[in-house]
Amino acid sequence: MVARRKRFVTKRVTVPEAFERFCAEFNEGRFYEAHEHLEEIWQFEHGPVRDLYKALIQAAAAYVHLQRGGYPGASRLLRTALGYLEPYRPGPAMGFDAEAIGRALEEARDLLERLGPDGVAQFPLAQPPRMAFDRSALSAEARRWRAWGFDEEGLPVAMEVTIPA
Repeated sequence: MVARRKRFVTKRVTVPEAFERFCAEFNEGRFYEAHEHLEEIWQFEHGPVRDLYKALIQAAAAYVHLQRGGYPGASRLLRTALGYLEPYRPGPAMGFDAEAIGRALEEARDLLERLGPDGVAQFPLAQPPRMAFDRSALSAEARRWRAWGFDEEGLPVAMEVTIPA
């Protein structure tokens, strides 16, 4: 058997576009795809908002586990997502309402714990938290957090990223 070489692709992304794709995919129940959009920028962000992105990625991954009926993974990921999100609460962060997202994830975690491993199939996947961000707040937030993918004025810059194909 011949080992396959991992293929990579280089593409241009902007943080706002990644946020928009993340929100759209998450809100449509395509949680795996949603997390992929944020991973494209998370891996390059080394500033203070890195953990915000990780919280959102883990929230989406928790819902992937819920779709698959995986109680342990969903439970763990909801807890860790909330931990990563905590420093950004109660205020907005990068245009996301961190407090509203946190409350929704807490409700999901609490419900999942009440259902337990045997009741995970009853989790209401049709009602995930609604993901949205305020694009008009993004420039100020990008400056505040010194986020990757933005210039000094907080305007998005198209960045080249190389990711697995």
